[in-house]
Amino acid sequence: MKKKFMVRWIGQGGYALRCGETVMLLDPYFSDIVEHVEGPRRLIPPPFAPENANPDYFLATHDHMDHLDTDMIARMDCAGVRFLCPESCKKTLLCLGKGISEDQITVTRRGETFSFADFTLEAHYADHTPDSVGFVVICDGIRAYFTGDTLYGGKVGASADADVIFCCINGRLGNMDAAEAALVAERSGAKLAIPNHYGMFAENTADPMDFVRFAEAAGRSAYVMQHNEEIDAAALLAEYRKKEIKLC
Repeated sequence: MKKKFMVRWIGQGGYALRCGETVMLLDPYFSDIVEHVEGPRRLIPPPFAPENANPDYFLATHDHMDHLDTDMIARMDCAGVRFLCPESCKKTLLCLGKGISEDQITVTRRGETFSFADFTLEAHYADHTPDSVGFVVICDGIRAYFTGDTLYGGKVGASADADVIFCCINGRLGNMDAAEAALVAERSGAKLAIPNHYGMFAENTADPMDFVRFAEAAGRSAYVMQHNEEIDAAALLAEYRKKEIKLC
């Protein structure tokens, strides 16, 4: 029986994923920790309270506070949650005082693959922090590549073999811009490209339509998700493939 792959954009580089009955949070930013530490205020509210987050898996691409949101995790029920993240995140999680044990944490290193009952996870190269990663989540026969935060470079996306890419486009603070993200989308092999990492902070945003223009010029279909929108990955891919056939 196929496991439907649902993807919900929860702001910044964060997503709530469902593969069959399995729930994952990837880089969720739900608190105001960035404002408290650095000043920028969030422009959009979190889609639900951290207390109502009940993931089976929590995926973090790196240890920056808008991707590993410790204020959010402190308010979550972490019992039984499995954390998948680089080594740099592990110490932070263990020191939170939430009773998270080492057994709950799987360290993800570039080039490694992890298989679970409902999905497979691959850790890919990202040029942002010393051990940051991008993730390819494989569910329902679909390879969804989440770049995480990354600069542009020849290794980024080269081994993703993606069907759909979710990529940062803000072009500052260690991230590629829209034009560079379109090149990574092309390199990854993805037929459908979806931008992220904009709209959360006025000081660090971008126009997703710039990315759409660059991606389409490179032969990629592009889709702009709305905040808190959920998509059926297989259905959306099929819709865009039909459009490509008609254009041919």
